[in-house]
Amino acid sequence: MKHTNEWKFVRKNSKGEAILRRDTNESLDDVLEYLKDKNVTVELHPKATLLSIYVGWRRFDYYWTTGRWCQRREGYPKKHYHSKGIADFFERFLSQHIEEADEQQKELVIHKPIDLYNQV
Repeated sequence: MKHTNEWKFVRKNSKGEAILRRDTNESLDDVLEYLKDKNVTVELHPKATLLSIYVGWRRFDYYWTTGRWCQRREGYPKKHYHSKGIADFFERFLSQHIEEADEQQKELVIHKPIDLYNQV
């Protein structure tokens, strides 16, 4: 994946602090292909340049243009994090949650239903 480490000045906020942005230079097709290779379920929101990635019961929102992401719970998230691209996001953050979800799935014990009426 192609990405850059260059932060660019975008604007100043209401407090006069500089707002910086780092673009990933990755296309949507590149990101979707990468996630497809990793067998990850995604939901596309093209107008927001957003992918919702589902891992177990967790939902992660990833903005493919900037590499920003958050774990979505209820309402709008208060904190977003930065990654250098989809590969960086997957390797550093998402893969550990995938491993946890796989372990939790293995720990589930499935019981066979008992027919109480036909027991002798």
